[in-house]
Amino acid sequence: MNDIRDIKRTINQEIVKKIFSNKSNAIEFLSLYGYNSNELNKLASKQLFNEIVKIWNYNDARDKIRSIFQSTPKFKNGLRGEEIINILIEEWKTLNFGEIKWPFSQGQFDNFVQSINSENSTRDLKDEKVKTAAVRYRRIKELNTERNDFLETLVFLKNQNIIPTLSHNRGVDFFIDGISYDQKVARSPTNEFKRDFGGNWKQKAIDNPALVAQYLYQFQDEGRFGASPRLLIVYLDEEITPIRIKQIIENTSMEIPLKITFDFNHKSTGIQTYKTESFVILLFN
Repeated sequence: MNDIRDIKRTINQEIVKKIFSNKSNAIEFLSLYGYNSNELNKLASKQLFNEIVKIWNYNDARDKIRSIFQSTPKFKNGLRGEEIINILIEEWKTLNFGEIKWPFSQGQFDNFVQSINSENSTRDLKDEKVKTAAVRYRRIKELNTERNDFLETLVFLKNQNIIPTLSHNRGVDFFIDGISYDQKVARSPTNEFKRDFGGNWKQKAIDNPALVAQYLYQFQDEGRFGASPRLLIVYLDEEITPIRIKQIIENTSMEIPLKITFDFNHKSTGIQTYKTESFVILLFN
């Protein structure tokens, strides 16, 4: 559960696969070391990953992987994030969708439709409500994808000692100073945090990012439980401009992680205590 990987000390085929993800990325990396790309194409992914393990040198590999990442569409898209996000927000306003918020929770579409069906209104009006909600949902998903790419790009540029994974890989998004981190974006510091600190919850969060991390670990869904290091990006306000996001990340330290201790109440084994580390970026107006 507390799966910490330090690629400055050692690396294996499993970790190489997490970083490079596919044969194409592995070939591009090995080509930077003078390997013949035609010969590399004849090898299976497993053989390519094993070759990377053999020649691995952290400092040299870090620079090469960062260079490869900067040529990816994801990074280039992230550089345009400020522009793209502003366009999406303006389109939202043009459609008169009001506040940018979810029309229904993820996985709750059936319940949402059932609530619409139970209303005392015409079928046409019900259809329009569902259509509008579906479009709002799709656009928020699109906006969040652009925000996440923008955030990852800003984080990548913030610290030269960050190695990103070259394709989406559940469980690891970055290696920071050699240590694996999973990026998690949260829409709040949890309802429990808000309840415990009442009307002062927002300032409490700003003053205590480590406490925010503790709550997010402690009150995570057990089905997705993990105690591994995380880069936590937490929205304290719903609508944050790209300029404000950039300003916050510029002022957030990405050098030394916070030490986190938390208790988790497992259904089968009861309360257990975990120690981990985390970087926390709080987004607020």
